[in-house]
Amino acid sequence: MIVPPESPGHIFISCGEASGDRYGAALTAALRLIDPDLRISALGGPLMERSGVEMIADSSELAVMGISEVVATLPTLLRVRRRIWQHLEDQKVDLVVPVDFPGFNGKLASRARKMGVPIFWLIAPQVWAWGAWRIPGFRGKIDRLGTILPFETEFFTERGFDVFPMGHPLMEDYGRDYGFEELSANRENRLSNRESPLTIAILPGSRRQELKYLLPVLKVTSQAIVGHMADRNVRFVVSVAPGIDPVAISSVFESGVEISDQALPALLAESDLALVCSGTASLEAALAGVPHELVYRTGALNGFLGRRLVRTSHIGLSNIILGRQMIREHLQGQASPLPLARSLLRWVARPAERQEFYGHVRRIRQLCGQQGVWDRTAQAILDTMPPTKSGKPKRSSGSHA
Repeated sequence: MIVPPESPGHIFISCGEASGDRYGAALTAALRLIDPDLRISALGGPLMERSGVEMIADSSELAVMGISEVVATLPTLLRVRRRIWQHLEDQKVDLVVPVDFPGFNGKLASRARKMGVPIFWLIAPQVWAWGAWRIPGFRGKIDRLGTILPFETEFFTERGFDVFPMGHPLMEDYGRDYGFEELSANRENRLSNRESPLTIAILPGSRRQELKYLLPVLKVTSQAIVGHMADRNVRFVVSVAPGIDPVAISSVFESGVEISDQALPALLAESDLALVCSGTASLEAALAGVPHELVYRTGALNGFLGRRLVRTSHIGLSNIILGRQMIREHLQGQASPLPLARSLLRWVARPAERQEFYGHVRRIRQLCGQQGVWDRTAQAILDTMPPTKSGKPKRSSGSHA
């Protein structure tokens, strides 16, 4: 009897914003190393596209946050959703891998589950921060959950999830190979030497409404810093997240800053201080050892709802992981240029405070796990895939377990 050839298998990866696109591309590379014949289609951004996956939709169409912004872009959201739903129906997808982005990906998981497609969700939604009532519904949508924050494994296991502890993906860039101690020592020398020029990174986020509300604040803050440090050479570098038009940033700052699309690990390695929009980038700045201020500002409606819904004492990931404030948070009306500038410059004037910060960073780096996150996760994903039509298990390599 002739045995039909084994089908290569088909995974659909859904990534929403810039951090998800970055993670999805890293996961794709790890999957290809184990199974080069694997078919991968995706919702993603420029990094996913460059990784060679079959792009079904561009995530930049969905890069919104908050009720008012979602309402404004609803026709686009529905169009993208229909395109992906059709893809799931027309193509044989063996496994759906949503990466974070719970609003859109929650609907995707429900749809795929109804079609009998298993779900391996990466980057758990922050139901420990708000919306605990969503936990039973979320648990019913997925087969396995990849967690990245140190306290999440216990939290979700206690609530009935099949949990795979990934370790934090940022440790791929900021782990043992990053040179944290050497870079921190060099940074400390520059901060302590009044003759040394300083580089201040500005990380304004990757969502359009974040840019709308934050860029004017950050512009005036940078001007205030220059006024306070007239006797010192200060260089500002504004980071442009993937998928963001640099003109949208340069048109606000006009002059006096550099606009950079440099990868954050490289940019942060040469930065002495930073102003960082709340989100993944704030944890990156901490892991890199860069003293910074966390800032977030959005529309009045979204700010009002956030204050009512969020149940954590902090919004910065570093502060949440430690369970205490290691980074000052400037939210909504508190995100005002002059106080923000003065707060950032406290890092220059207070070396003891910097040393305390470095100690906190070392602890966070321990808690966030080891490198090899995507190799481990790719193997776990392939092990979760159902058998092929021929009844054979999907190919995997024990060396990546």
